[in-house]
Amino acid sequence: MKKAFRRPGGGWRRTARAIGLVGFLFAACAPGTQGSAAEEAIPLQPLIDGTPSGGTLVLAGDRPYAGPAVIDKPISVRSDGEARIVNDEDEPALTLRADGIRLDRLSVTDRRADPKKPAILVQSDRNRLEDLRVETRGGGIYLREANDNDILNSRIEGLRMNGANTAYSKRGNGIDLMKANRNRIEGNTLSYVHDGVYVESSNEAVVQNNQAFDSRYGYHFMFSGKPLLRNNTGSRNVTGGMIMGVEGAMVEGNRFDKQNENVHSQGILLFDVHRSEIVRNRVEGNRVGIYMEGATENALAENEVVRNFIGMQMIRSAGNTFRDGAFVANVIQAQSVDSKDNALEGNYWDDFRGLDTDGDGFSDLTYEIDPFFLGLTEDIEAYQAFFQSPGLPFLAQMFRADTTNWLKDTRPLLASPFAPDERQPEGNRWFMLAACAALFASSLAIIYRWGYRKS
Repeated sequence: MKKAFRRPGGGWRRTARAIGLVGFLFAACAPGTQGSAAEEAIPLQPLIDGTPSGGTLVLAGDRPYAGPAVIDKPISVRSDGEARIVNDEDEPALTLRADGIRLDRLSVTDRRADPKKPAILVQSDRNRLEDLRVETRGGGIYLREANDNDILNSRIEGLRMNGANTAYSKRGNGIDLMKANRNRIEGNTLSYVHDGVYVESSNEAVVQNNQAFDSRYGYHFMFSGKPLLRNNTGSRNVTGGMIMGVEGAMVEGNRFDKQNENVHSQGILLFDVHRSEIVRNRVEGNRVGIYMEGATENALAENEVVRNFIGMQMIRSAGNTFRDGAFVANVIQAQSVDSKDNALEGNYWDDFRGLDTDGDGFSDLTYEIDPFFLGLTEDIEAYQAFFQSPGLPFLAQMFRADTTNWLKDTRPLLASPFAPDERQPEGNRWFMLAACAALFASSLAIIYRWGYRKS
């Protein structure tokens, strides 16, 4: 057998090449040979300092810039692409301290893992922040005693470690207002933060056409007068819209769906809310569609409450009106306890078959909401395990008492005021047909196996 030919010295050459490759990789990774992102980034503060008042600073879209930086004069800072500002220091990446500043098409990456510290801090009035991209391990954009500002068409995302969500307590808010009045928040997308938009002690905030998902509360208002929450969407949050300690709110045209992963999940939560309007909203697929507690003299109209575990839940609330809404395919349509003088009229309940003798489209019979189950489980939560148990209707009839204070729709609508829901994917219909066919086939097989053949 011939031996394989081996060139003299080939082993030494291969060893030398391997050592050289290792040396090259070590040199490439050694400190000082390839600077970190922070070392390569251009300091932003000197560029701001060199821009005259009323001027414009244009940042190159292909270069990183290093924060923190303070803007204390009315200038515009924009990018010819999407300039990236990175920040590892203790101060915010950008702090706005002068009125009339404009930020446009900037990307901010803030690496400080502190929910109390924002990537951008606004401490002045009449600024415009537009088309920003903020990635943060702490807070997003915080306004402190800052009035008449616009935050538009921006994206704020909380960073996740190794693709996993961090605990809500370790996240900052996406957009946070404190003692800041008449600010407009419009067209933004907020995700993986604590609260998407948080408004506290800030009057006349306008929050519209935003998206908030995978956070605690999508939109959170506390102790703020006359807020406007219009045409927003919220999905996969603990609660879509949380309104607390507020008077004169307008909650209109929003859609909140799939708030159902938490035992306390709701589409819209109204706690200690008074003389407000909640109209033309759609809450779908939530644990509770609309939850009200300690809420008085509110007007709820033309709301769609669809496919929730509990459509509406009301506790210790009085003087509210519910009109022209639709409650469709909820496991429990509504629950009410310790709530008096609430008026329901002209709503559609898909589990109700009324009697219309004059043909006006409204039932002559009332729709009554039995509070038995809610009262049963309020003190002993473990009884929730008997939800939808066949024995519950029997028990409810046994303990049926005076219905004077029950929640009643005095004039139920017999047809939904909304167009048929055609948003179900076509594939779902075919899936249901296939499932029915399989069930029918299995029934025939069982009948044949245990019936026909044995006979």
